[in-house]
Amino acid sequence: DRPLLHTDANGNKYTYALNPLTYSVFLILVLELLERFSFYGLYMTQTNYLTGSYNDEWNADMTSMEAASLIALSTAVAYSVPFFGGMLADGYLGDYKTILVGVFCFYLPGIFLVASSTTPNWWLGTKYFNVEAYKLALLCLWPIGTGTVKAVVNIFGARQY
Repeated sequence: DRPLLHTDANGNKYTYALNPLTYSVFLILVLELLERFSFYGLYMTQTNYLTGSYNDEWNADMTSMEAASLIALSTAVAYSVPFFGGMLADGYLGDYKTILVGVFCFYLPGIFLVASSTTPNWWLGTKYFNVEAYKLALLCLWPIGTGTVKAVVNIFGARQY
């Protein structure tokens, strides 16, 4: 038998790592670092970016009020989604699968769309600012991924003991 093999009353077998921190701490630290870096990096720079403070030729041509409203709505979504991320992890997928869904389905595509909007010819192949793709990334993909990961990753680490 493997070390730390547990069989419950129903006959279900659960295996646990002998030293769980070596498996989970790296994942948790990297995810938290990337999530915080991207969240505050986007949060602090997007208003100036959307209004054209950085480049008059490449921007979304928004007023400062429109840009601030978009960023505030994105932040509200990011701080509301952890509730649903926790329900998804506890009721349906489990912690690890919920983290994977949050990172690969929402978070990374959202970051990719935001990054690609800063360089017009790199991925989109256009010289015009794609406001719709940017709004999809900033209002849906990125905050949903951030909120889902935020709800689960710390609990995932705590459950390793």
